Amino acid sequence: MTNSSTITTVKQDSKIHATAIIAKGAKIGSNVEIGPYSVIGENVEIKEHTYIGPHVILEGKTEIGANCKLVAACSIGLPPQDINYKDELTGVKIGDGTTIREYVTIHRAVKEGYTEIGKNCFLMNYVHIGHNVFVGHNVIMANSAMLPGYVTVGDYTFISGLSTIHQHCRIGESVMFGAMTGSRLDVPPYFIADGRPAKLRGVNKVGLRRRGIKRDVINEIEKAFKILYQESSNTTKAIERIATELVQHEEIKKIVEFYQTTKRGVIVTSNVSAGSDIDLTL
Repeated sequence: MTNSSTITTVKQDSKIHATAIIAKGAKIGSNVEIGPYSVIGENVEIKEHTYIGPHVILEGKTEIGANCKLVAACSIGLPPQDINYKDELTGVKIGDGTTIREYVTIHRAVKEGYTEIGKNCFLMNYVHIGHNVFVGHNVIMANSAMLPGYVTVGDYTFISGLSTIHQHCRIGESVMFGAMTGSRLDVPPYFIADGRPAKLRGVNKVGLRRRGIKRDVINEIEKAFKILYQESSNTTKAIERIATELVQHEEIKKIVEFYQTTKRGVIVTSNVSAGSDIDLTL
């Protein structure tokens, strides 16, 4: 690696601190700022208007989108924590507008491809994202939340602090995943998951309203939750009822498809009572 002042791939209008180390071959877009003591590998590409704070490490075949903010001391694209990794040139893709806070770690993929983070995500301090993970757009992960290898997370999901899920699991879109929650099973879209092991606690109505989902669609999702609660001992029957009894909005179809395609199984509803704060009325 060499000091950034000798690199011809840095756009002239970018601001590179004198102590930053950038390898020959790295691609730095226009209006990029790189702070003190950051280290940028030879296969890294940083797109325009992105801020790289101090002590950031970027390695592997890593792509950082436009208008991102990597605040400080995060490490992206380092080798995965997997004994099957054999130094393949894999990488990480970070979508436009994503913010990554202090001490976040995002590991490159195993064997081939990328670990991928979507657009406009917000990863708070100490988040860990393992190899071959796919995170959708507009996802928020709070402090010390962890995703091991091969996990998939849908758009607009909120994963609370100190939470984790088993490798190869899926978390659907617009899920609220509670603090210190853990799961070895898939988490279906639009619901609230909480506990260890995680159970469905209700519909993520706040998240859906903020996303702009219409009231009549939310009503049908609430009906789907009630059916899952009523048929908690027979998920197959519950999904058949949801597919036939409810208005088939796109969101309802996604719930049905999620259950039909699960490989690890799906978390169950909590043992709520009539006096709980979860509204089970139609």
